[in-house]
Amino acid sequence: MEKQVRMMEDYGFSEREFNGEKFAARGFLLTDGIDTFYGEMVGDNARREQSQTYDPSLLHTVQGYWKNVERQTQDGRKYWTNNFIISKFK
Repeated sequence: MEKQVRMMEDYGFSEREFNGEKFAARGFLLTDGIDTFYGEMVGDNARREQSQTYDPSLLHTVQGYWKNVERQTQDGRKYWTNNFIISKFK
């Protein structure tokens, strides 16, 4: 999916370790003028773009895909989240 968006918030780069493996991410709050959503760069893409600055006053082109994840609460109830994974941010 490709969209023209305005960046509302840049949450910056983070790297965390889980079960001996390092995970990198950089999150953004984005809007296309109608919908507002959270998008995230992950892995090598996030590492490569970690010091890149984006002008929030400009429209940017974002490419990515939606990933549906099933989760479970501590009491056993299932729910789903939709995550937007960014592959390119120009």
